[in-house]
Order: sequence, then structure tokens, then C-alpha cells
Amino acid sequence: MRELTIPSLGTPTENSVARYVFDNAASRPEHPAIRVPADGDEPSWIDLTSAEFADQVLHVAKGLLAAGVDTGDRVALLSKTRYEWTLFDFAILALGAVVVPIYETSSAEQVSWILTDSGAKAIVLESAGHAAIVEEVRPSVPMLEHVWSLAGGAVESLTTAGRPIDAAEVHKRLDATVPGDLASIIYTSGTTGRPKGCELTHANFLTEVFEIVNGLDDLFNERSSTLLFLPIAHVFGRAV
Repeated sequence: MRELTIPSLGTPTENSVARYVFDNAASRPEHPAIRVPADGDEPSWIDLTSAEFADQVLHVAKGLLAAGVDTGDRVALLSKTRYEWTLFDFAILALGAVVVPIYETSSAEQVSWILTDSGAKAIVLESAGHAAIVEEVRPSVPMLEHVWSLAGGAVESLTTAGRPIDAAEVHKRLDATVPGDLASIIYTSGTTGRPKGCELTHANFLTEVFEIVNGLDDLFNERSSTLLFLPIAHVFGRAV
């Protein structure tokens, strides 16, 4: 068997994946961080600057904290690829909580198993169809305390709920995160039986992103942009 070894390009200095969001907002606040589709019949895009994105992440994180989500808690995300997926991803990580992705096409049995096995305290879902699945399986998931719907205004309701929370409470948890802390549990199909939960730490994500950005600087640089259509519930979509 041939073995190929490639030297590492270095070691990331960040303690948390969410650190990138706030560092970018501080170092280049006006830089377009994300483009989101605009409402309307004609296709168009709206730029969100690094500062605007960090502000939205902070507001959602404060709302989650107000609801009782804290460091180490598992929060599931059941949605197709869209801006709010990334928004909640970073907001959860900013608290030192753990993101549990669920594919948008998952069956009720799969959703029930992932929620139960991960010990999810809350779930953010996208559509009425997803809500019906969660409602169906909820009696078998006793640890699930909160269900937030993107279609039902989850971002707005959590932003409102989080207003009394001091931003310092979020940053305190962000600062306390260490690279070895659990960041996400991603469920794979495995080879037999139920999906297996793969535990990924902040260090796993940080190292992957560090190597990608430094090794593929012709693709990821100040002049480039990336159109993401892969399932963001998969690890590669999140790395991008």
C-alpha cells in the first residue's frame, strides 16, 4: 500500500471556529462576508459585511442563551442549505455549544435517532414538513426542550428574546472555548445499522480551514467568492 504524507502548513491560533466571525468584523468590518438571495421576482443578491454578519451571530447567540442553551448543549439543525444555517451554526459555536446537523431529507426514524443519540436540547428546523416530523417523534425525545422554525421567524424571535442579555456573556463563553472542545456531531450512514455520530472538535475544523486557505490561495483569497450549493449539513460544505 502506498502512503502519501504532506507536511502541515502550520497551526491555527484561534481557539474557536466562531472566532473567525468576530476577528473578521474587527479587522475588516466593511468587507462583504456573505451574499444572500434577495426577495423578489428578479434574481439578485444582498451583501452582508463582516460587521453585519458578526452582529447577527451575536444577537442569535444571545437569544439562545436567554432560552437556556449553554456551553456543551447539543442543538440540532434540520434545514436545506441557506444563510440561516450558517448563522445558527456560528451562533451555537460562539456559546461553546455543539451543532448536530440533520439532512433535510431525513426520515422521522432518522430524526428521532439523531436527536436521542446526541441528547439534543433544541432543534432549529426549516419548514412545516420538518416541523411535522419533529412533532411526530417528540414524545420519544424527552431531552428536547425547544423547537424553533425558520419559517416561523426563529431569527427574529431569538433576537428579541436576547436583547436583555449582555454581549459580554457570549464573548465570555467564546473566550473559554478551547480547540479540543467538541464543536459538532455529524451522523454518517456507517456500514451497518443506525447512523454513527462522528465527534468533531474546534481543532478539527480550525486545522482543516487553515490548511485549505493556505494551501489553495488561488481559490480562497480577497478576490474570490464561493457559491455554496452542497448540503451544508455535510462537513465539507461547512469547511467552505
